[in-house]
Amino acid sequence: MMRRYLNAMAIVQRFGKPDYFITMTCNPHWQEIIENLEPGQQPQDRPDLVSRVYRAKLRSLMDLLVKKRYFGDVAAYVHVTEFQKRGLPHEHILLIMHSRSKLTNPDAYDKHICAEIPDKDKYPVGV
Repeated sequence: MMRRYLNAMAIVQRFGKPDYFITMTCNPHWQEIIENLEPGQQPQDRPDLVSRVYRAKLRSLMDLLVKKRYFGDVAAYVHVTEFQKRGLPHEHILLIMHSRSKLTNPDAYDKHICAEIPDKDKYPVGV
């Protein structure tokens, strides 16, 4: 654990402070999980399935961020997977952008970052 911490600090020392802090949490109700459960099974009965689906979605997200340059050119990144108390995987991702892709003014921030309260009709509680 100390080695990983020191490696992350070396990356920050070399490339600068992170520009984006992104989290991703597994949703046990993802369609790919629900479709592959046997009758009567719950997602918590199939940690293998949950982990495989999560890993595939994580790879897609990382490809979008790094290879497809969703926010711009990434100079370096660090990510770690943790498991929540209920057993679901959760990711923390730090992106350090090249100088030409850094956010420099409020309009640039507004282009990529927003927060909103979910629509109760579209995303009802417990679904």
